[in-house]
Amino acid sequence: MNAKPESSQLLRQRAFQILEHGRRREPASRAVDLILIILVLANVAGAVAETIPEIAARYGAALQALDRLCVLVFAVEYIARIWAAPEHPMLRQLSPAAARLRFAVTPLMVIDALALLPLLLELLFPQAALILLTRLVRFLKLARYSPALATIGRLIASERRSLLACVVIFTGVLLAAAAAMHAAEGAEQPDRLGDMPKAIWWAASMLAKIGGGEVAPVTTLGRIISAITVMLGIGCFALPVAIIGRGFYEEIRRRDFVVTFAMVARVPLFSGLDAASIADLVGILRARTVPAATIIIRKGDRGDAMYLIASGAVEVDSGAAKFRLGEGDFFGEMALMSRDPRSATITAVKATDLLVLDADDFRRLLDRLPEVGAQVAAIARDRLAAHQ
Repeated sequence: MNAKPESSQLLRQRAFQILEHGRRREPASRAVDLILIILVLANVAGAVAETIPEIAARYGAALQALDRLCVLVFAVEYIARIWAAPEHPMLRQLSPAAARLRFAVTPLMVIDALALLPLLLELLFPQAALILLTRLVRFLKLARYSPALATIGRLIASERRSLLACVVIFTGVLLAAAAAMHAAEGAEQPDRLGDMPKAIWWAASMLAKIGGGEVAPVTTLGRIISAITVMLGIGCFALPVAIIGRGFYEEIRRRDFVVTFAMVARVPLFSGLDAASIADLVGILRARTVPAATIIIRKGDRGDAMYLIASGAVEVDSGAAKFRLGEGDFFGEMALMSRDPRSATITAVKATDLLVLDADDFRRLLDRLPEVGAQVAAIARDRLAAHQ
């Protein structure tokens, strides 16, 4: 009686793992992403090509068939994501219906829904040629597969007040420059600066092109206004770029902090620490991901760091014996404690996430957290006794 619900839940979990993958991406998830990216690019390219009369006349039917295929795949993708939404870690406490509703209004899901809208518009208005261009909205689906684009979207949302202030400043400069130039040269060049709309066009051209306006001032005052406008234009464009650049840097730092914090919290060695102590550790630990078959430590090398396994597995080869260490284990501490050369070669068995603790930070950690130091020393003694 319970087999069907369990199997349905397992299938839903599997769909979520493939569609809404985490840091550890598997081949099936990569393949689905690649197929969807290719279809998005093909659909956008087809929409652009279909605006060329010669191509539309010759390949219109094929391009329309391609569009229908893409829409079908996008619709299946959208339904599958909504269906798998209850498996999202942040939505598991909600009922399935509430989780799906909450998930449906997230920005990326709204974009996925908008990607299906052009087909409905084409069916409702088959004679409207410009409706074809609404397919270009599907290009926004690529934001899901580009962490950089997603990061920029988040930082623009977080810095919206600062960016809005930049827009206000730019508008004020634009109006001030236009008014000044209209007053200075409106009578001299009425065909180009005789009214405010024409002067605003001149000011926008000067601000955006950094001095490339088509209207040359003929008075001394006009030249001074033009020079000031050019300099103000540099500041008007530099300010939002600086805000976005700083926000991008802070966003990356926050993301790395969250990822490293989660990795540290999973390590049993630090399971007894409070959040403040873990946050301190995040500042001295470096996250490192190594692919399978990578040699992390060579026997005989000088010990310069200790490693903690957040996920994955490594093989330890001391020459006399071989054994594996997995998630939550650590290695490299004996060379730091004894200051002797490395006693084993350690190789990643599969893709492994590591937390690296440098030698100097290791010694400071033992002084600051003696309970962790005692646990490290006890495990090191047990390993040494077991492999002698």
